[in-house]
Amino acid sequence: MKTALITGCNGGLGQRLLTRFASQGYNIIACSIFEDDAFLQKCNELEKEHKIGIKHIVYDSTNSASLNAALDTIESFDGEISVLVNNAGLNIIKPLLYTEMEDLQKTFVINYFSTVLITKKVAEKMIRQGEGSIVSISSIGSMGHQTGGACYDASKAALNQFTVSIAQELAPFGVRVNAVAPAPMNTPMFAQMPEKAQKNLVKSVAFKRPVEPEEVVDMVAFLCSNDSKFVTGQIIRVDGGAVI
Repeated sequence: MKTALITGCNGGLGQRLLTRFASQGYNIIACSIFEDDAFLQKCNELEKEHKIGIKHIVYDSTNSASLNAALDTIESFDGEISVLVNNAGLNIIKPLLYTEMEDLQKTFVINYFSTVLITKKVAEKMIRQGEGSIVSISSIGSMGHQTGGACYDASKAALNQFTVSIAQELAPFGVRVNAVAPAPMNTPMFAQMPEKAQKNLVKSVAFKRPVEPEEVVDMVAFLCSNDSKFVTGQIIRVDGGAVI
């Protein structure tokens, strides 16, 4: 049975990714920074409904001992990993004059450095397998000029370049690497914003609305399927025609 490793599983988009891949018959390695009763119950329900297994890895990317323990667990996994979805992320948007070194370090550790290390571990397995699909969640902010993007947008731009670079390295081994760059997403965090802030975020979107999480999940699932078997090294915007 196929296995998908998904980071950031306890977030809004992460839980939707977990649900989609479980419904497609994947066993899941669910990585998260914490586990609560509601999340564990959801995992139990998915296991029963789809007759799959979910293995949990809990770690904090900003704690080197915790991250290294997670990397060791991934390395010791004795099955094949067909899919890696790098979904874990931190969104810090601040004007430059209010940006501290701690903001930069934390953002890049979570959005870039830990993603690189996890991808490296999984890629080693995929190379031995002779196949695999790696998809990272980027942002349209990485491609344009969003005010206050010195932390978040810069880290996602680094992730884009990483995606393109390793796509070239891993293609000879049958491993595909892509990224999905969504517009602002309709999450609980977005819904809690003042109406004016919501409008500012979506004013450049041609459809004048945020992207739905399921629309991002659809693209990730496509990139992990045989329908995209000749697609690699791409940063695909799911942004409703946004111009930044």
